[in-house]
Amino acid sequence: MNLRLGQSAHLAGLLLRFFRRRVLRVGMLRARAVRAAAAVLALTLFGVLCAAAYLFLEPLALSPELWDLMFEISTVSLVLWVMGAFLVIKVLFINAADMLELTYQLPVTNRERALAFLLYEAAITGVVVALGFSALAVSSLALMGAAALPYLFTAFAVPAVAVYLGLGVLYHLLVRFWTVLRLGGTAGLLSVIVLFMLLVWYSTGINGAIIAITDAHLDGAGAFRWQTAVAWLWNRSPVLTAAACLAAFVVLIGLNLVLTPNQHVRQSKFLAVFTGGRARRVLHPYDYCLVRNSQTVVAVVITVVLFAYLLLAGNRVNPMWSLVALSTAGLYHYSGTEPLRRLPIAARSAAAVYARLCKGQALLIAAFALPQFLIGAFVVPAAMADSATAVLGAFAGIVLTLWVSVVFPSEKNNPFSILLGIACAAVVFGLIAIGLGMLNLPAPVTRAVIACCAAAIVAHSIVEIHDNESKRRNREEVQNRPGVARELPGDHDGRDRGGVDAAHVLYER
Repeated sequence: MNLRLGQSAHLAGLLLRFFRRRVLRVGMLRARAVRAAAAVLALTLFGVLCAAAYLFLEPLALSPELWDLMFEISTVSLVLWVMGAFLVIKVLFINAADMLELTYQLPVTNRERALAFLLYEAAITGVVVALGFSALAVSSLALMGAAALPYLFTAFAVPAVAVYLGLGVLYHLLVRFWTVLRLGGTAGLLSVIVLFMLLVWYSTGINGAIIAITDAHLDGAGAFRWQTAVAWLWNRSPVLTAAACLAAFVVLIGLNLVLTPNQHVRQSKFLAVFTGGRARRVLHPYDYCLVRNSQTVVAVVITVVLFAYLLLAGNRVNPMWSLVALSTAGLYHYSGTEPLRRLPIAARSAAAVYARLCKGQALLIAAFALPQFLIGAFVVPAAMADSATAVLGAFAGIVLTLWVSVVFPSEKNNPFSILLGIACAAVVFGLIAIGLGMLNLPAPVTRAVIACCAAAIVAHSIVEIHDNESKRRNREEVQNRPGVARELPGDHDGRDRGGVDAAHVLYER
């Protein structure tokens, strides 16, 4: 196997540079003031989380037994977090093969290109996992200093890397399995669905694992569980544990390299979903772009599995809340319907475009809400109380996902645009939720604030659609005007320093 790892690493760095130059300056982030404000909000939220974690951990720092218990429980949750981050990145990357067109003129093989794409995924997954536990890590270092490093190593760093590499091996094996069955066009989609089933299965045992670990600590006897195996071995022999972890990483990395396909497996963006003759009278081409999108299929499967889990697990959560996952199908809806808006006969106002984008998702949620409610009312009637709030939350998810899709449009199906939009939305609305919780306002006032936020999101989305479509039409008019030559990447002399334009592969015509 002639594989130049250095070339793949350089190519992964190029893709990350594309992310920094293009994605961080897309949509509302074009303005430097907005980027600065977003950074301030993110740092503020991080500071609030660190302060909360510090106040929570301060009483535990005086007791080594409680400190060990806290980190073991955190490791059990970390595994679920890594699995969730792995699946989110894989779902966003299903249709991101167009990004590799930036690298087709470079002297690298298809296998090196596919490996670079995997490194690209691993880098962003590592960032997502680190963000989830960074507040806890910083607070631990502030309380215990260097004494917290072994805990962070055995409870966070090693388990996170091992779980990610293990999931990578399993994902590659599943892709090869579906390819053997001649399902290569949907291999990534089917593999993600299988891994999501694994995530749901693991989540069902988290409470039992936490109870078993807690009971073992109360009895004064340590319990061995596979999630906390690294910490268990470290307490007996740190040197042997470090050597075993290094050997395991080498084996897992080698398996990932061997199982990496010779070229990136391009997935089908649209599937042949049968809609029926009656549906054609109701569905618009915008709606077909949503219904037949592979991302929608993933959202539908996740919704059905979550509904069944919440219905049968006997939790206090209303199973209708699973419909919120269905609204994630709209994350690529705006960019996926761009070819329709390019048609001369498709000229519509920004409000009309937004209404069409909302219509498809509303019909999709309504199509699942009614049968789910009837099934839930028949199986567990008591669990379906206050279902109207859950359905309203699902429709509110439409507003939020469309805002991410419009304000952070994905260029060349770049999933990091969507991921960045999700991160910005999490920061902004996380601070709003914390503020509302601290103010403890009356319920009517809280509902009014939420309604005003939703109205502001809708208005901002419509304004962004108007701006995006105006800029697109202006570019097309300039390019089609007689006597105006189309710009080529080589025509930008010296403008690739400090700006968005670049006279090389990173430049997008």
